[in-house]
Amino acid sequence: MQKKIIGAILALVLIAAGFYIVENTRLFKDSPNVIIILTDDLDYSLMPYMEKTNELIGEQGATLTNFFVTTPACCPSRTSIIRGQYSHNTDILENAPGFPRFFKLKQEENALPVWLNEAGYQTALFGKYMNNYPINAGMEYVPPGWTDWGAFVTTEVTINYYYNYTMNENGTLVKYGDTPEDYSTDVIRDKSLKFINERAQDEQPFFLFISVYAPHGPSTAAPRHETLFNDLSYPKGPSFNEEDLSDKPELIRALSETGEEFDEGDANYLFQARARSLQAADELVEDVILALEKNGQLENTYIIFTSDNGFHLGEHRMPSGKGTPYEEDIRVPFFIRGPGIEPDTTISQLSANIDIAPTIADIVSVQVPDFVDGRSFLPFLLGRDAEWRQALLIEFGQILEYTSSDSQSLAVKPDPSLATFVDPETDNLLSGIGGGSFRGIRTDTFIFVKYENGEFEYYDLLTDPYQLENTANQLDPETLNQLQEWLDQLKRCSGQDCRKFEQSPPQGILD
Repeated sequence: MQKKIIGAILALVLIAAGFYIVENTRLFKDSPNVIIILTDDLDYSLMPYMEKTNELIGEQGATLTNFFVTTPACCPSRTSIIRGQYSHNTDILENAPGFPRFFKLKQEENALPVWLNEAGYQTALFGKYMNNYPINAGMEYVPPGWTDWGAFVTTEVTINYYYNYTMNENGTLVKYGDTPEDYSTDVIRDKSLKFINERAQDEQPFFLFISVYAPHGPSTAAPRHETLFNDLSYPKGPSFNEEDLSDKPELIRALSETGEEFDEGDANYLFQARARSLQAADELVEDVILALEKNGQLENTYIIFTSDNGFHLGEHRMPSGKGTPYEEDIRVPFFIRGPGIEPDTTISQLSANIDIAPTIADIVSVQVPDFVDGRSFLPFLLGRDAEWRQALLIEFGQILEYTSSDSQSLAVKPDPSLATFVDPETDNLLSGIGGGSFRGIRTDTFIFVKYENGEFEYYDLLTDPYQLENTANQLDPETLNQLQEWLDQLKRCSGQDCRKFEQSPPQGILD
């Protein structure tokens, strides 16, 4: 009995000191390394064409089958990843102005890379950082917390980031051309491998953020992959070119009435290009894992693979894009492997990009600030139970009365000075439609959405997973009021209150 008590006390001490105990074995021999591999606009339909990623991360670790981005656009999602906050608290709810806004609010000064760097980690980012980086900060600006930096910069001639781009490499601007050696995914791979090799030699724990541009349009493939997948067909579900849109909000119907039909041929053509563009990223995953194995770091490294948002190709008769509350845009792949995670683990709890920062902080035993809205899903990775949310907030677009009290006085429209810069990411479609901003609640069984113009959507995902029948007008008044009250709580929450409201549905609403 005495030995059990001593053992329990020792376990608590080790957990408090940053060690997790799994079946009487200390999980972390050393401070674990962490790698995020982030794709751009990747949706589930493309995962069958990333064989190495499926095999080396998915099958060797955990798959989070209900992982979402809370704002389905690039810059908002990326800020949520490193801050652990909903977008109404970062005040980055669209791609523009993007980075200049984030910089003005000084949110980089207290974010994941800073937390890790202060805990003794070497940190690096290679690839895409945020939309319109580094406008207003100076072209040689490197954000705080990063010890090694190689990020795409926005210039007046930026078209995309596959070829003919410029990178800020630790404060020095380096231009890349259009040769095969300049293909950005391969450049990012080489920088990442160099960083891993150097960190293994100096025996310091590291955090590496690998952020490729694929499969974002124009979905340019590396030369070695240009002839692949010419016969692929987009896996069209029942919602593709949905015939009856009479139940859909006027905003969604407007997107389908552009005068140019997005048909099966268009979907197939884009799907083939997107699959080709991902092959270099798939090879990058394999090369990173081989480098870790060669350096003896693989068993002490957590590797995350995911995307900043999803993408739709003709669903609900909309042309290609993102930025809607539909499943194709908000639900994204998420794999993670690392110490203590059993191969082929499946985690079905509602999880999101706001959970990435607190989970990593939990892994490396760093205390997160009170402003963090997300929560750590590390217990599920280690086969344990945890108190968990019953809903997520889904949001997009500025609605001034919805912004948090901390940022309300700073709420702004896009900076006119950015008009001379070409943002290559203009396909979050609802951002250009008046009243298109929205807030919604996603649970395991339904999604409820309210648009700025007052329109509603409600889908029972158990009976209607393809979101074909909007039944918002069939909700009884009491249920509609309850949902709106719950949404009002979530869309204004921050920190601990977010976690409380996520777990506090109105009585009977989930029955």
